[in-house]
Amino acid sequence: MRIFTDYRVPQSPTWTCRTILLPFVPEGRGIKRYVAAFRNALIAYRVIPSCDAVIFGDSYPLSASIYSLMQYLRVRHPFIVRVDPLAPAPRTVWKKEFLRKVLGRVDLLVVYAPSVAQRYSVHYGVPCEKTIPLKFHHTLSGFEIPERANGDYIFAGGDSKRNYDLLLQAVRDLPCKVFIATRKPAPSNIPSNVTWRAVEPQEFRQLMAGSQFVVLPLDTSGGATSGQQSYLNAMALGKLVIVTDTEDASYYIEHGVTGILVPSGDADELRRAIVWALSNSEEAQRIGSRAREVALPMDQEWTFSQLLEFVEKEARKRGYL
Repeated sequence: MRIFTDYRVPQSPTWTCRTILLPFVPEGRGIKRYVAAFRNALIAYRVIPSCDAVIFGDSYPLSASIYSLMQYLRVRHPFIVRVDPLAPAPRTVWKKEFLRKVLGRVDLLVVYAPSVAQRYSVHYGVPCEKTIPLKFHHTLSGFEIPERANGDYIFAGGDSKRNYDLLLQAVRDLPCKVFIATRKPAPSNIPSNVTWRAVEPQEFRQLMAGSQFVVLPLDTSGGATSGQQSYLNAMALGKLVIVTDTEDASYYIEHGVTGILVPSGDADELRRAIVWALSNSEEAQRIGSRAREVALPMDQEWTFSQLLEFVEKEARKRGYL
């Protein structure tokens, strides 16, 4: 099976050997984004007819969308796959209709949780049979994994869909230290027990590995979530994770067994979970150990090998091979 893709995954030998990388350029911002996206889509439109399938990730969303629209000009097109392409909640009518049209030409939509598939069905009418949930992966493969330790601080990090105001509210006046690693601008009312600064990837992993436990204050108010990579990394490092997402994160974390899930936006519930973890360190470590057993095998080779199997199976089922 000949597969083109815009995904570069050097940590997955299977993916690297079995796919052909599209020569896309970054989409950028402003008018340059549209120029780059059209160029990328045109390249794909010209070279992909010689293949059986194309898999688009989330790095070039506009390029993939324009390419899908171009396929309406052809009677036959290759098997088109998109992986969790866009935030499900539409903000405007025109964007909703645009995405309906784009996703209407996609043959398989791969999402990171069953709840995401449900939202695509509600917002864009994507049939359930066109959607497959696939678990995400940690990103520790190929890197030196720091030695695990139980430090005297709570770690939180990342940028996408993080609600750090919620975390600051939850930890204010608690007898604990908190380190927040993010490129988001720091607010003016940071509590005295909180350190807030941007860090490089290696230090990010070291801080996570050296923490007592990890908190991810995710914001799901926009109808989408993020953070899978961060909490899977923490779990693979043997850390208890407290995540403010009871929908998508429940696909990865069993509440009270491999982590703690609290509702997004509820500072009181988050504070109670943090206080519990601070007061029950032995049980928190046991939860972290169970989480490590679950998450450590879920590396990029594991995820992308499964993705290739899904694509080949579905392409054969639908007569593309």
